[in-house]
Parts: sequence; structure tokens; C-alpha cells
Amino acid sequence: MTAVGPDAAFRLNVAEGRLWLQHCAGCGSHIFYPRVLCPHCGAADPQWVPASGRGVVYSRAVLHRKPKPGTDLPDTHAIVLVDLEEGPRLMSRLPGVAADDIRIGMAVQGRIEQTEGGPIVVFDPAEGAV
Repeated sequence: MTAVGPDAAFRLNVAEGRLWLQHCAGCGSHIFYPRVLCPHCGAADPQWVPASGRGVVYSRAVLHRKPKPGTDLPDTHAIVLVDLEEGPRLMSRLPGVAADDIRIGMAVQGRIEQTEGGPIVVFDPAEGAV
């Protein structure tokens, strides 16, 4: 098997429907974004482990696009930063959730969504979060 870099390994896991993070055996930290060295202790070769996908919304930003032709309403969506249960913070979206309904501290669950551009990690409100 050909060795791949950490970014490619992360994308391969996502393409196969898995949300995995790197874990450092040296200091016990989970790592995101993918790297060849642990950013906490400098240990080499962090290992890939399954992530729970559970997290909480740390922050959100609402993006507004120009209204589509024939409508007066702007197209809005939110980008969120999610603190995963394992520690790392990911940037993503909560598809199907109105931007105004996303709250800081909201419990979320990650999943892989297939898009035109390929599979991505997105989040849904955890049971009872909305």
C-alpha cells in the first residue's frame, strides 16, 4: 500500500464514511487538522482512531448571499465551529437547520454527507437540542 499524507488519509476516511481523528500516544491528545507531528508534544506519527462525532457548537457565523432572481429574500446559511468531545475543533455546517436556530453550546452529532463536491463532515442537532 502506498503511504499517503495526513490530509489525504483524513479525506479517504471521510470518503469511506468514517469520521476519524489522529491520536497521539505520547501525550494522549486528539488532533485536528491532520498532521505528521503532534502539535502538543511534538511526537511523530499520530495514529488514526474513530471519533464519536459528538460535540457542541462553539461559534457560528451567518453568511448572506444576494437574493436569487425573482425573490426579495437573501439566501442565508451558517458556518459553525464545533468542539468535538475528543477535544479538537472543526469548521462545518448544520444543513437543514435555520441559522437563527443554531445556538452556542448546542449539542450536535457529526455525520458524513455526500455532496456534488464529494463527501464532507456535517453536524445535526443532537436529540432534544433544538
